[in-house]
Amino acid sequence: MPDISQLFDRSGAVPRPPLGRFAREYWALAVDRPDPPATATLPVGDGQIVFVLPGFLTNDSLTTPLRRFLDSRGFHSFGWDHGLNWGPTDSALDHIRRRVVALSDLNGGPIAIVGVSLGGLLARNVAYEEPARIRHVATLASPFRLPTASGFEPLIRMCSAFYSHDLKLSRLAAPLPMPSTAFYTQDDGVVAWQSCRSDEPGCMNIGVTGAHMTICRNPVVLAELVRRLAEDKGGAG
Repeated sequence: MPDISQLFDRSGAVPRPPLGRFAREYWALAVDRPDPPATATLPVGDGQIVFVLPGFLTNDSLTTPLRRFLDSRGFHSFGWDHGLNWGPTDSALDHIRRRVVALSDLNGGPIAIVGVSLGGLLARNVAYEEPARIRHVATLASPFRLPTASGFEPLIRMCSAFYSHDLKLSRLAAPLPMPSTAFYTQDDGVVAWQSCRSDEPGCMNIGVTGAHMTICRNPVVLAELVRRLAEDKGGAG
């Protein structure tokens, strides 16, 4: 089991989202169904592969709106295809590595990887390990700038007994060797939004409004993600 004492702030320096905001997350998940963004001014991809990792205790179903929108804009998206995301178990990390290798081979070059919440930590982790196979990392409300604060802390601590020693928490906020984008929302009721931003030179921070749990449906996120992925060499249509 990795030392997860680095994960959560106990000093109060990083504010935990208030309980009321945490409760509103579930309301947003049930009722928030925004229309997708207008596409007239958005670029079009040329079939490049985007690998999408879900958040903690979710699976590919929650990232379906995001992947459908990417596909509609000329990208070729893939879910992680590994059931429920319990966190960085040996099985999950091994699966992600193998999937990155297989998808980059299929793409004929490096791929983009998008991680939602905890999935963003896993995306950054594999980006350090496979830099030649990943051209862009996008994180959506992902608290990689540790420590963070979250209402899910007790659940994560319970699951951490099964987490891999291969996850190096200390490097998650270190500069990535490829361009990256960090989306965050100050309305976040799950994690401290301050921990979802980066100071690294190659990262663009994009602040949006809206809930954490519905960020895969957020029209501003969808539009800006398409723009960022298309900015990469070979990405603009």
